[in-house]
Amino acid sequence: MELSILLYNIGKWFGLIGFASLTFLIFSGDTARFWDRLFGLDKIIKFQRKFALFTSFFVIFHPVLFVLSGGKIFNYIVPDFSVLPLALGIIALYIFIGVMFASYMYKKISYTVWQYIHILTYILFLLGIYHAFYWGSDSDNTFIQILYIFSLVLFIIGVVYRTQYKIRKIYSGKSFVDYIKWETKDTFILDIRSEKKIKFKAGQFCFLRLNKNKLHARHPFTIASSPEDKLLRFIIKNTGRFTQTASKLKRGEEVLIDGPFGTFIEKDNKKDLVFIAGGVGITPFISMINDHISKNKNQNITLLYGSKTQKDIIFRKELDLINKNWLKIIYILNQESPNSKDNNFEYGYITKEILQKYIKDLNNSDYYICGPVKMKDLALEILNDLKVNRKNVYFEDFFW
Repeated sequence: MELSILLYNIGKWFGLIGFASLTFLIFSGDTARFWDRLFGLDKIIKFQRKFALFTSFFVIFHPVLFVLSGGKIFNYIVPDFSVLPLALGIIALYIFIGVMFASYMYKKISYTVWQYIHILTYILFLLGIYHAFYWGSDSDNTFIQILYIFSLVLFIIGVVYRTQYKIRKIYSGKSFVDYIKWETKDTFILDIRSEKKIKFKAGQFCFLRLNKNKLHARHPFTIASSPEDKLLRFIIKNTGRFTQTASKLKRGEEVLIDGPFGTFIEKDNKKDLVFIAGGVGITPFISMINDHISKNKNQNITLLYGSKTQKDIIFRKELDLINKNWLKIIYILNQESPNSKDNNFEYGYITKEILQKYIKDLNNSDYYICGPVKMKDLALEILNDLKVNRKNVYFEDFFW
């Protein structure tokens, strides 16, 4: 009997925690673009994916614990509309499971369908709060009532913010392909012209979506152009069906753009800058360097750019043409034999010795890292070994 009561009480707390977590999940999703300026959308999305699992645990085990405490399983899986609050709670559970499954399969769901699914999360919340308020045995508790009211306020704020953001996007103008050019054997440049100029900071990214070939998911790409440029430039590596279709777009075709987002931007205008790039991870640094040129900055920049071979170096011609005494470029090739004639080349992978060779003052520099995960982890390990202050190190996550 005591075990039955314990399981029942735990089930109640699971329901309360599950509802509070669901509220926060919906609110953080609807206002993610607002919080991007503080935390970065990449970190918010990664957090939400993990927090969704946390929420699922409490929501699903809420009824399971009631069944284990002695309740009849039939009462918790089949809605009985003569007991409306309980029936709506069961329906809310099924909607929750459906939304979680759709979120897992988002790349195979059309954008239109996904919008309707998002509306279901609002219905889920309303059913959940009705169920909790009229069926919860502690709903007359003052603390619980305050929690429900606070949850409702957060829900309304989230809906209002998301709605006004959608309305602003409708009137922000359309974007069209202006130019496509292959840069290397597997990387191309995509220039996009927008009806209204999109303001961004060097290092930020946008989501691109194509309404063709059943390519429903949005994909993030860092902006390579300077904030002063008229066109938005993206450097895209051909890695899948989306990028392959994007490489075949024609001039004038529409591309849906959402952004800019991200906090991978310069934080200090006094320290020397060290850019550590790998492959297509050069993109944000192209934007930053061009931004320095357009604004006549003379802040010292050292670019350590890793590629497989010389032919794989993206934007090499443009980089080599930059004649600024504040910019030092070192190419690091990991699939090419050393050549003593090349003074600005290193071979292999980034090492402690390479950093010490080219960085005069390790502790008076800010370090920005963008590239494959292995390269990022290696660079972070080296900087840690060199006792570089972690506060001076920034990196971009490849999170999609």
